[in-house]
Amino acid sequence: MKFFKIFSAGLAMFAMLFGAGNIVFPLALGRDTGDMVWYALFGFIITATIVPLIGLVSANLADGDYKKLFKLIGRVPGSIAIFLCLLLIGPFAIIPRCVTVSHSAVSYYLPWLSLFSFSLIAAAAIFGFTFRQSAVIDIIGRFLGPLKLTLLLSIVIFGLYWSATPPSYEITPQDSFMRGLIDGYWTLDLLATIFFSSLIFSGLKRSLNLTSKKQQVIVGLQAGGIGAVLLALVYAGFCIVAAMYAPALQGITDRSKILTVLASIILGPQAGILANITVAVACLTTSVALTAVFTDYLQTEIFKNKVNYLTCLLVTISITTVMANLGFEKIMNLIAPIVIACYPALIMLAIVNIGHQIWGWRHVKLPVALTLVATLIVKYIW
Repeated sequence: MKFFKIFSAGLAMFAMLFGAGNIVFPLALGRDTGDMVWYALFGFIITATIVPLIGLVSANLADGDYKKLFKLIGRVPGSIAIFLCLLLIGPFAIIPRCVTVSHSAVSYYLPWLSLFSFSLIAAAAIFGFTFRQSAVIDIIGRFLGPLKLTLLLSIVIFGLYWSATPPSYEITPQDSFMRGLIDGYWTLDLLATIFFSSLIFSGLKRSLNLTSKKQQVIVGLQAGGIGAVLLALVYAGFCIVAAMYAPALQGITDRSKILTVLASIILGPQAGILANITVAVACLTTSVALTAVFTDYLQTEIFKNKVNYLTCLLVTISITTVMANLGFEKIMNLIAPIVIACYPALIMLAIVNIGHQIWGWRHVKLPVALTLVATLIVKYIW
């Protein structure tokens, strides 16, 4: 019974993290690194699976309370960090990114449907489900999750079956590794584990009666390890298949369209349509969940309940619609400076919090501040 509960938590972590970025970036990475894909994959797994696992354990030790975690760096810096992170999780990055990936999946078969028109349709759908907080979303999510994974894994399995030799590119193993390391950042899964881990572990802690920090770490590592292994396997499949089919994927400047083309090549037109429609609806379902989370934060933390939920929801959806119309690549270019500058400091915060909770480390602010300063110096001065 214990193993089943831990395994279920691991599957929940996998489902929680597996979104638009987890599809787009490993596919683009495999396409762009060719025969050097193994080095790229190693770097990608570090930042896209191991780092979120660290964040999951760290957040679990903070009782799933992200405010408690960020309070370690000070009230004001912590509040600023929370605000920036939720902007990325919410209407400035992940939600509009989901909308653009959904549009890419649909527009391949409906070329007349513009991103602007689709974003308005998506905004209306998100508003309808979020405003009424319908249980339909939970039902759709449970149904689409397994269906999405089945279809995506079929792309990997059939792609490997009809595999070809990856082309040789003029890229060194070191450059390929660094490309994978940086691309793993863009999944933003560390933020997801920090802010949403309580949804996974609150019930698990009660049912298993986890009273000590040591027990929480062990169970967190077990469940997180299951989720991380599943993510790593899917990433490996995507990277390798995209590398093998790289010649057919060249010239696709918008990385969100790679899956659509690859699905049609490997599965054929009919199954390809089903795969892409499933991904589109699943991404929109993720958008609904994240919209609800950010709207609640906006109402309770920013406006202190002085503004009603409906107004906050309209603000969130309006920002999402504007950002989505920038397109996937422009969204990434816009958030890149923030992610590159802040992500190492967030990783350090997750690490030192583990030390603080287990071994009583007293110095938390200094390592995080030094990491942030060092990152800014390396990125913008050297």
